[in-house]
Amino acid sequence: MMRALDDTQGSRHWLRALLFTLILVGLVAVAAGGEWEFDLAALGTCAVGFGFFYVVFPGGLHFAITLANFLAVYACIFVFFRDANFHDAPRAPSIAALALPLLAFLGSSFARRGRIAAMIRARRRRELTHLPRLARWVPGTALVGGASFLLPLAGLGPAGQGVALLVAMAAIAAQVAFAVGDVVLLLIDIALIFEGVARRLDRLVLPMTAFFTLYSLLVVVFACLYRIADMLSAVPQFANHAGAFPLGFGDAIYFSIVTLSTVGYGDIVPHGALARILAGAEVVAGLFLLLFGVSEILRGTGGEGPRGRLPE
Repeated sequence: MMRALDDTQGSRHWLRALLFTLILVGLVAVAAGGEWEFDLAALGTCAVGFGFFYVVFPGGLHFAITLANFLAVYACIFVFFRDANFHDAPRAPSIAALALPLLAFLGSSFARRGRIAAMIRARRRRELTHLPRLARWVPGTALVGGASFLLPLAGLGPAGQGVALLVAMAAIAAQVAFAVGDVVLLLIDIALIFEGVARRLDRLVLPMTAFFTLYSLLVVVFACLYRIADMLSAVPQFANHAGAFPLGFGDAIYFSIVTLSTVGYGDIVPHGALARILAGAEVVAGLFLLLFGVSEILRGTGGEGPRGRLPE
């Protein structure tokens, strides 16, 4: 029965993390505004990559989410890399280039599956004061990326850019395949950090709830005061880019949030003396609220260091 329960939990972890991967990569694809064929290829490549690695090397929810985030970050970097230096590359080479490093990572992981599985099964407590041997693959990858910024000087056409993109991603793929163990260790360490943060968040529910309650209270109270002050005043108390205007309740809520967070976009400004006094008072109240929030959060963390163990 316990084994069946573990299998059910593992399936839920897999599905949640896969959905997380698809949402993140989908956001990247849609925001990049590329061709729909490339968007689908990015979604499919990252989903298959996640499914293959996590099914072969299961490591718990936090490891799954870390892997999903890793794939989404890779998609972001690739889109930027392609658009910055290979924006005229044809669709087919772009899709192949996207898949190359991921396929190299998966293939090398499978070829060394005994070692990779042992790393993940260990789930031992690790000292997280440094990252594992990034020097074996990060500098070379950064060098390939940096060198690609010289490509526009060559004046290559679309076909030439496609070939150059494939060569660049093949070089990155070779480095990732060579240092696959270090990449997996990095994923494990990030998962351990994430687990530690998630565990500490459980103790922060009460102070975070109190902070949010007081924050929303201040937002609502000052929004009402802004609105009432503007209604009772003979002249508008607020102005925007077009000049003084009567403050609506939605505008008052928005201005209260912006003021309390000390963002100050400047699209709505206090124009009258009473509005300025209220805005100043809200800023001071927000600073006291921030001090309260930091104090409660520090009490909630209990001073625990960044150690963790991957969940069974």
